[in-house]
Amino acid sequence: SLKSFQIKKYKQKLPIETVWRSPRSIPFVSFELERFQDPDKSEASSKELVTASPKQKLPLSLSWEARTSSISPDLFYEASAPALTLEGDNSGTLTFRGVTSEGLQVTRIYGFRGQNYAFDLKTTVANRTSQTLEGKLTLALTGDPLVSGTQDQLGLAVFADKSLEVFKPGKLKGPKVFKDKVEWIALDESFFLAAAVPVGTPRVLATLQEASSNELQATLKIPETLAAGQEVQANYAFYFGPKDSRDLKAANLGLDDVVNFGWFDWLARPFLYVIKWLNGYIHNYGWTIIIFTILTRLVLWYPNHKSMQSMKVMQKIQPRVTEIREKYKDDREAMNRELMNLYRTFKVNPMGGCLPMLLQLPVFLALYNLLLYSIEFRQASFIPTLPLTNIVWLADLSVKDPLLITPIIMGATMFIQQKMSPSMGDPTQARMMMFMPLIFTFLFLNFAAGLVIYWMMNNILAIIQQYFTNKYSE
Repeated sequence: SLKSFQIKKYKQKLPIETVWRSPRSIPFVSFELERFQDPDKSEASSKELVTASPKQKLPLSLSWEARTSSISPDLFYEASAPALTLEGDNSGTLTFRGVTSEGLQVTRIYGFRGQNYAFDLKTTVANRTSQTLEGKLTLALTGDPLVSGTQDQLGLAVFADKSLEVFKPGKLKGPKVFKDKVEWIALDESFFLAAAVPVGTPRVLATLQEASSNELQATLKIPETLAAGQEVQANYAFYFGPKDSRDLKAANLGLDDVVNFGWFDWLARPFLYVIKWLNGYIHNYGWTIIIFTILTRLVLWYPNHKSMQSMKVMQKIQPRVTEIREKYKDDREAMNRELMNLYRTFKVNPMGGCLPMLLQLPVFLALYNLLLYSIEFRQASFIPTLPLTNIVWLADLSVKDPLLITPIIMGATMFIQQKMSPSMGDPTQARMMMFMPLIFTFLFLNFAAGLVIYWMMNNILAIIQQYFTNKYSE
């Protein structure tokens, strides 16, 4: 049987290699991405995108569901060649032919293209029996959610009726069937995608289900009536590879929507473009994030400056605010009128101190999803080992800091920033704010290291700006 299917995305190296142990084979036991390593295995291990186990159906298993005949997932085929090697942008095909005991003749022709994660499958099922068969030609993608770690948790996705739906393990209580305008189905991870796209077939049924506790299954079914001597054809296109916008666009299979960074996707995409552009010169995503933080801080410098000035003025007029509140405590309308006159006299906005946080929140949320779900940050290192030691530290910016050093420093910088910021005068509010650095530190313990570095660097720059504001502002 086929040992492995590998995609190598390196220049001047073989892009696709397949190896068989015998000319009679079961097509494709596993698919691996040579360029990407599996963090849960040895350093030399490739990322297993789709694989088969004794309890699972084979990846890309093809079956014919009918009352009197069927195509077993473990049907043996005659392979057209013992191996296929492609160099550069060359293309090639592999043909598998098999015959069932009932008389169904199955032909599967795989078309591969070099330097591309997309490939094709043309399937023909011929009825060599003497009777008409009614059934469904089914293509299945099967994956094990337990194979992946918590970061690369496997889920199911479908694009049907111009809408994308993604289901994480445990979210499907039963089979989910889609009948209208099914464009593709997929096994979906944080950074990788195994997608099947029906080509030129108007009637396709898609089903997503958790077949068992360790098996997720996405299937495409084509209902068909097959008369004696006739044949049915089904064409599919596949993308087995990283969720990289450039690769997905190059595949030209309508998979672009699978890369989505949440509510602030419109902001995250230009951020990713700028970060990748900067990293083209810096060649270290950790330093790239730091430079990017400095740039965003410069963009927000003026509103941050006005906010800090507003907070200083509010601190100075706080005794007057307290006096007005006490004087007009029984007349709220008069109190509000006098407070507004006071704020107008000193040209200050009581909500001005919240403006920087409101401006930074979309940036933070956009970067949060960007660092969690962008393939560029997977296994991107900053400082891979603790200086002067062999202890692994920031070797992967998409996962949490294993030594928890950066979130602790982040909490310390937040505490310093808070101590330097003018007090608003409300003792209860001040006590509540004292707990914020501690709360944020615990929240950031499990955040992606790249995100913690961004927030930590942002705090350091805020401390510097606050220092000069306190020193030179009247």
